[in-house]
Amino acid sequence: MTVYADLLFIVNLYIDALLLSAVRRFLRLPLTGKRLLLASVLGGVFGLSALLPALPGVVLFPLALLESLALCAAAFAPKPMTQLLKAVFLLFLFGAALSGLLTAAAYFLPIHGILLANGAVYFNISALTLILLTCVSYGMLYGFDRLFRKKEPDVFFAKLTITRQGKTVTLPAKIDTGLTLTEPFSGTPAIVADRRALGDILPPNFGMQSTENAVSMRLIPFSSLGADGVLPAFRPDAASLSGISIECWVAVTDRTLSAGSFQALVGAAVCDAAQIQGLKPGKDIP
Repeated sequence: MTVYADLLFIVNLYIDALLLSAVRRFLRLPLTGKRLLLASVLGGVFGLSALLPALPGVVLFPLALLESLALCAAAFAPKPMTQLLKAVFLLFLFGAALSGLLTAAAYFLPIHGILLANGAVYFNISALTLILLTCVSYGMLYGFDRLFRKKEPDVFFAKLTITRQGKTVTLPAKIDTGLTLTEPFSGTPAIVADRRALGDILPPNFGMQSTENAVSMRLIPFSSLGADGVLPAFRPDAASLSGISIECWVAVTDRTLSAGSFQALVGAAVCDAAQIQGLKPGKDIP
């Protein structure tokens, strides 16, 4: 079979975009179009390995894992290592499932021109056949997602943007209807954010009364199962939830809020005050 490098590159770019989208959906990770394109182009470059002599399995397996790690880093980093490794595992698993489906299709159906070599895929088939196989593959991944993903009714996510002293950070947030924190003097709702996710918009040692910015800090009391305490908080210069301006204080926690799917918690009161409507489970606020 004659293999054309340009078609090989495009096919693997296309397939990696599909697989990364499936990983993103399964783990509910934020993924911009630019990052998806970057990772897909990298996958297309890796796909050119099919032009090399056949590699033994003892080399191909770790090489495939390293390629999966590079693609996930390009698409989703920076993320906690545990979350990145989950993405790598799923990308590898989904890729193996897709390869198995294509092999079965080539064996049982009158389809010719499918080549699997060195972990890359090449199609010498019509565009219509490629589209049909893609739809079947994505449908299977979607079914797997719906069947095995932990059920979390009424879970909503949004992109939270916080600006303080000329610095801005954007992080994924989960809408938590049970979060009722407020700044005690004004009654303004408070959201909770992971200190590590806030980065350098916080001064060093924020939360210590001895810091030079202590005058602008508040201590917000909280109560949870088996624990009571206070969280240091600041009033951002500006904050928005998926592009909609909100009024809030930001309480800072040293606890990791999740394995990486979100880095802030936003109470329903914040959404109500901003008149944010149209929430959809598992989606960003429109």
